[in-house]
Amino acid sequence: MFDKMISWGELIVLVLFVLGSILLAYLILAVANLLKVLKNVNQIIEKNKDNIEKTIEKLPEITDNAAKITKTVNKNIDGLDKIISDVGKVTETVKKGAETIQKDILLKAKSIVDIIDAIKKYFEKRKKSKASKKGGTVYRYKYREGQDKPEEIEIIKSDDGQDDIVPDDYEKVEEEIPAEDEVTAAADDETAGEEESADE
Repeated sequence: MFDKMISWGELIVLVLFVLGSILLAYLILAVANLLKVLKNVNQIIEKNKDNIEKTIEKLPEITDNAAKITKTVNKNIDGLDKIISDVGKVTETVKKGAETIQKDILLKAKSIVDIIDAIKKYFEKRKKSKASKKGGTVYRYKYREGQDKPEEIEIIKSDDGQDDIVPDDYEKVEEEIPAEDEVTAAADDETAGEEESADE
């Protein structure tokens, strides 16, 4: 039996037979699964038969409502266009208002701040100039009747440490401190003058 040679034609027939058998088995399995699915679908339909019937009865109302909604949306599209254009106008107005605030109000506020700053600087400068006037050297001149030049010049120094400046044509007179003998003699003269006035 195994001594005979197999021809190419017989081999092809054999391969096709095996492939056909596999395909047939696969189809049988697929049909069996399809029958199970159909059986489950039938069970679901049987269980929900009442609900399905109610839904089918309401389908005309649902389609009518969908048509009304579509008409309402079509009518309101014009209104929506107007609303969108109004929103654009409001946006433009707000933008102009913001620009007005920025240009007018902020510039005026900046001007006010600049004026206040200038006033503050003026008073600070004035205060500094008064402080500088307070410092320096003060000269007191003592004249006697009939003299063109003062007899004494008293110099009062400020705390800023400036040197005493005396005009060239004046002489600086230092206060003389009397000696002890002169002080006792002056005191004796005063005592004697007081005694004479008391005697009279």
